[in-house]
Amino acid sequence: MYTNFFEEFCSRLGIDWSDIQNNDLFSETELTRWLTLGKDEAVARHPWPFTEGKESITSGSDQEEYNYPTNLKSGSISYLTVNDKRYDKLVFEDYLRYREDYDTGTKKFFSERNRILYVNYLADDFGGSIVCYGQVEVTGTVDSAVSTSVFSAAEPEGDEAIIKLAYSKALASDKLKNPAKARIERTEAFEILDGIWQRIVEKRHTYKTED
Repeated sequence: MYTNFFEEFCSRLGIDWSDIQNNDLFSETELTRWLTLGKDEAVARHPWPFTEGKESITSGSDQEEYNYPTNLKSGSISYLTVNDKRYDKLVFEDYLRYREDYDTGTKKFFSERNRILYVNYLADDFGGSIVCYGQVEVTGTVDSAVSTSVFSAAEPEGDEAIIKLAYSKALASDKLKNPAKARIERTEAFEILDGIWQRIVEKRHTYKTED
């Protein structure tokens, strides 16, 4: 959507990106931090399709507990298979109750707590690869050499939300001291993101489900 995020951000601040090294009020480091914080907030707002991913773990014989997949967000695993068989997710307390009440139970259940996966290894055909589907962490700083974000390809309005969130942080800083306008920019950014999410949800409602 923008040729350069930093140029657009600077235009909102009323400064020249090409002369940032000589700017007495803002530094490139500050701009990078605010843009990165804006990106992080925008990405965290909803479980966006572009953050969907999967990771595999090798199962262990008689092993119930596994370290959470490194690149998946905590609590985000919504679908899991073991040896290509689907396991149903239970809230942690229900999983514990099942394991206590049926200590030889073979139902295909899993749960998670504090970035530990619990998988019922007594289930039939347990073994092989554990495949976890969840939300991938989007990390890294906003790079001045890159003109796109994770929103740019499919949801370019998200780029404007990132700029607004970054701008709101600058406005709220000791440099500009304008918290009222910062709140407006932040609210408008979230309205953009929520509008994008609503479209995605409405589209998903048209998907067919298995009867």
